[in-house]
Amino acid sequence: MAAPALTLMLLLAALASPQEPGALCATCHSEHAEDLRSHKHFAAKLSCEVCHGASEKHRKAVGAAAPDRVAAPDEVPALCGGCHAPQQKTYVASTHGKLVLARSSKRAANCGACHGVHAPRWAAAMERQCARCHESLPQSCKGAPRQVNARLACAGCHEPHSLARQQ
Repeated sequence: MAAPALTLMLLLAALASPQEPGALCATCHSEHAEDLRSHKHFAAKLSCEVCHGASEKHRKAVGAAAPDRVAAPDEVPALCGGCHAPQQKTYVASTHGKLVLARSSKRAANCGACHGVHAPRWAAAMERQCARCHESLPQSCKGAPRQVNARLACAGCHEPHSLARQQ
């Protein structure tokens, strides 16, 4: 067998073999790849390609070349909804969902704002994210939160994906 053909076969075999999620991207994007390791998506073996496409031109580029896909804020709910359909259905009916999908000039949270993109966003960071837009809270939010979800005070009164008041 000729050397170029053998090299090609070895390369194809290496690409076909299962790799750790983010392995192809880690060379240049080590911080994102490391963040991904702490995400539930990593444990589920979801790799960068799920959100960014194969991005072959990006990986082979010597200079700057965009990945195949970088989801715009209004595209994130559909992307996440591919696996999280019940949450997507609730979210798109919410005030935040309607604003995001309408590409409103008024900022609103999408899935990544609460859950993080490459790494999970923990409860304290979620609350800081909410406070970026919701600086002035009603008096009912300023007291001791109901302990429905001890980690996330807002979820004590609001449904996680619709953000509607719980009864």
